[in-house]
Amino acid sequence: MSLPGSTTPMLMDAVASETATQHPMSNTGQDQVVRIPWLMSLFIFFYSLIFLIGLTGNCLVAFVVMRNKTMQTITNIFITNLAISDILMCLLAVPFTPISFFLNSWIFGKALCHIVPMILCISVYVSTLTSTAIAVDRYFVIVYPFKPRMKVYMCVLMIFAIWIISISISLPLGIYHEVEHLNDSVYMCSEKWPKPQARQFFTVTSLVLQYIVPCSIISFCYTMVSLALKKRSKVKIGSGARTREREELEIKRKKRTNKMLIAMVVIFVLCWMPLNIAHLWRDADKSLEYWYYFTLIFFVAHVIAMSSTIYNPFLYAWMNDNFKKEFRQVLPCLFFGRGDSSTSNSYTQYTSVETQQPSVILNRSPMKNGNDNVVQMKDIKAFYDTDSEKVRLNVVANNCVTGNHVDSKQLSVEHEQQESNNLGQHKRMSEEETAT
Repeated sequence: MSLPGSTTPMLMDAVASETATQHPMSNTGQDQVVRIPWLMSLFIFFYSLIFLIGLTGNCLVAFVVMRNKTMQTITNIFITNLAISDILMCLLAVPFTPISFFLNSWIFGKALCHIVPMILCISVYVSTLTSTAIAVDRYFVIVYPFKPRMKVYMCVLMIFAIWIISISISLPLGIYHEVEHLNDSVYMCSEKWPKPQARQFFTVTSLVLQYIVPCSIISFCYTMVSLALKKRSKVKIGSGARTREREELEIKRKKRTNKMLIAMVVIFVLCWMPLNIAHLWRDADKSLEYWYYFTLIFFVAHVIAMSSTIYNPFLYAWMNDNFKKEFRQVLPCLFFGRGDSSTSNSYTQYTSVETQQPSVILNRSPMKNGNDNVVQMKDIKAFYDTDSEKVRLNVVANNCVTGNHVDSKQLSVEHEQQESNNLGQHKRMSEEETAT
């Protein structure tokens, strides 16, 4: 999390140590541990694997959300933003760091020397701030179910603000990087801060803004969400067996969704923790630059951090039915059996809301028609489509003549979510099931 943009310069410092004649380090320095052939091959294998899986998986996540309108919910839009930040990480951090180190030189020019470290820092900021936004959104959806949920345009504005904040905070890394010419064939992209204190201040600030503050907010939000779900699971709203069964199923699905989101955050934090420690350790003790095994430790920490880009798509496929079915439609060869393409949207799930209480406007009501001997019973049931965020009203009119069933017809009327205020409570209790 902290100072991701300095991952490449840190390794290039090791290159400088090896090649600069004025430096006491030589070819037997700490970086030579990583240059053992079998170890170098192992690192290249892991970097290549992370690049391929991370890029493919996150592109797939973004694609399935963009191709299917029913997948474009608030949480899924945030998840797409996470995927985009991981794609940037795969394109820049994963290949540039090992290539520049194993080639003993920065070969990508002055412009990329400024851009790459800044983009890496931006990517991590976007990931942490987006994860925080998801946690806050879930908090309001579940803990305060009667409050209106964030609109799509507000979600887009928040994502835009996340990118602006991330770029602004990451600018120092782009400014204080430059290419250094060590000799005829070796160039180094390194940090050149005006004062050592500025570098230390940036390290601490990054740790607080990328790690401590987001983790604190996320921990609070998901703790409150878990408590709210636990409390709600003990309350039986409906009186019928079918109603209670539906409510129990909804709560179980909410818990599964929250487990998936919490797992995303925990994996991200654990993956970046070793690299954070390596940065803080190096800044606190400059003698580590001469320690034989430090570059090896840093490389291991860097591989673990980069692996954070590959886990989320697997979590979605494992713990979210909608993503799993979308993935099956796009890549049927990866699943057992080819799904029927004609049923690509058949998995849309509905939450049934029976209107049994008199206080609910949608209720069964008798109506007289033209014939005094005929009483028409109007039975209304509502189904909330948690993917398209619409309410479907099923109106069943039963015409009875002296107690005998004569005719039955079913009418379906779709209303936008905002036009169905009377279903707000039921909608809020179910919308997060398949929102992700």
